[in-house]
Amino acid sequence: MTATRRALAISTLALLLPIVDGCSAPEPAKPKVEQVLRMRMRENPPDTDPAQSADSLSDRINLAVHDGLVDFEPKSLAIVPAVAESWEISKDGLTYTFRLRPGVRFHNGRVMTSEDVLYSFTRILDPKVNSKRREILAGVKGAEAFGRGQAATVVGFSAPDPKSFVITLDKPMPYFLQLLATPAAAIVPREVYDDPQRAYLAQPVGCGPFKVARWERSNFMELEAFGDYYQGRPKLDQVLVRFIESPASAMEEYRRGGLDYMDEMVGSESTIARELPQDYRKAPLLASFYFGFNLGRPPFKGNANLRKAFNYAVNRQALCDQTFEGTLMPSHGILTPGTPGFNPQLKGYEFNPELAREYLVKAGYPGGKGLPALDLWVNNNQKLLEAAQKVQADLKSVGINVRIKAVDFATFLQSLQGTPQTPGDALFYRYGWNADYPDPDAFLYWLLHSRNIGPAGNIGRYSNPKVDELLDQARSMSAMEERIPLYQQAEQIAVEEDAAWLFLADYTQRILIKPYVQGVVLSPLGSMRIPLDRLSIEPHSAAGKSTP
Repeated sequence: MTATRRALAISTLALLLPIVDGCSAPEPAKPKVEQVLRMRMRENPPDTDPAQSADSLSDRINLAVHDGLVDFEPKSLAIVPAVAESWEISKDGLTYTFRLRPGVRFHNGRVMTSEDVLYSFTRILDPKVNSKRREILAGVKGAEAFGRGQAATVVGFSAPDPKSFVITLDKPMPYFLQLLATPAAAIVPREVYDDPQRAYLAQPVGCGPFKVARWERSNFMELEAFGDYYQGRPKLDQVLVRFIESPASAMEEYRRGGLDYMDEMVGSESTIARELPQDYRKAPLLASFYFGFNLGRPPFKGNANLRKAFNYAVNRQALCDQTFEGTLMPSHGILTPGTPGFNPQLKGYEFNPELAREYLVKAGYPGGKGLPALDLWVNNNQKLLEAAQKVQADLKSVGINVRIKAVDFATFLQSLQGTPQTPGDALFYRYGWNADYPDPDAFLYWLLHSRNIGPAGNIGRYSNPKVDELLDQARSMSAMEERIPLYQQAEQIAVEEDAAWLFLADYTQRILIKPYVQGVVLSPLGSMRIPLDRLSIEPHSAAGKSTP
């Protein structure tokens, strides 16, 4: 029966039915709300290969497209099952046995097995891949031998059957599950990621809640709900990521209804909070804001006195109050409030221009004489430019001349990171570090250990054997109360003795999101951790549309 005939038959039948007095007319059907979230990112994600995911832009996309064995519950940061439905840890803390969920599929339709976990984790340790995040698995038994080419496989990985995967560590690591919840530990399909042409960079394939449907670089990216997602199809049909470099343009687009969500504001933030009280949200964030020194090149190499002069010259409180309107708090160290091991007694650096001038003399640059003008590298962002100008003015008052160099984010990262062997071009630069997991190791190990010099995290190329020793010792202990004194000692050396960078502020998390977006959960690990698969769009008044 055709659709037309079926409709006719139903209409005829309706005429034959008796009329019942007192029946109210049926309520009109509610209009279907378009389940499309329109969000802004300032530019393209630099790394859509999760094994290289080391910045917030890349993490945002990779967390939507990929899943790993485990995940963080966004707010509490408790470890919860993801691709693995359960796991067991041996009494000695060395062996982790994971049981995979049945029926997990990649976006290409293939069912995942433990061989995919084996491939993905081995790939992270493969020196040919040169993963920026290989250290998340560096504690696995045999990882070092495999990385040096002394073994064909990683002995600490095994896939005894299609639904079981076993990891054996060299030493207990109490936060190992947290490392497996980071974006880099995603499970990827070999048939896609073995491609020597690396087509997966334009068309990544994972098993996460969304898949990349279309990507016009520097314009937009369409993320489409994955219907076979193992935790159930997301409520959103699509996430439209619009790349808008200018915060002012993005803010204007948000106000007129062309965006539903953005994590950067322009103008007076206190005014925005008053004007858009239902949209403005604020939450704690485990992240630090600082200006880094390239310790691999002069003038900062081997000159702690110069680095201390920079620290004493800057008025952190004024920077936080005036430039950031109290949304950031002055920092005196590396660990942020809320991080285990945060030390409020750490002395750090006060604002003291006279001391700054004294340390310039000790550094060999009295009154700044002999010190060449330095480029301060900043990625294009109005607030960051304002912060750079404030620091520039403070430094100039003691005789240090700085020129601000604003570039796009990809160029910015490339100029900072260099390689493990060669320092980057940027000598002085703004930087921010967002913890991947709630442990002091997430800051101190990645930012200070000489093992991570270069793109892995220690882009300042800081190296102190005593700090390395303390961090390695802390990593080998299980009890947090035993680990914390070691981390605090390492932090004190890096801050008060070595002045590893120009310490500025601790971030808080602030976003704008329309009130009709339901299911929003802000995580202390950052806005990239907002679980997009939990969001939905509720009925709301007409707003502007933005289509690619």
